[in-house]
Amino acid sequence: MEWYVPITILPGVSLLILSTVNLIISLNEELKQLNKERKLYVEIIELKLKQLEVLSYSMIALYIATFLMVLTGILAGILDGNLFITTSILLIGILVLSFAIILLIRYSIKSLLIRQKHLKIN
Repeated sequence: MEWYVPITILPGVSLLILSTVNLIISLNEELKQLNKERKLYVEIIELKLKQLEVLSYSMIALYIATFLMVLTGILAGILDGNLFITTSILLIGILVLSFAIILLIRYSIKSLLIRQKHLKIN
């Protein structure tokens, strides 16, 4: 495997990290607004806090995947002949990245349901 192959995935992962950070910031702002009328939105606040937890786990997974991709690129450059180690780390990185994407998909689906519930309250 060429050393630059895992590195080429990083711009896409970086975009996922950026969008996830924006989702976290947006969710924090929503929670601040809902907290002003806490008694009316208790259930919505609890659901949104669970969403924040899911986003945090996806961020952790994205950071780990990024680290593994960079590590794979470095090791592929250094250990030119050992394909097993670099391929193994790359596959683990891709699995972690896939886990993060699954969490983000789950977040998006639940976000729609929570938003519908929230709009019915208003």
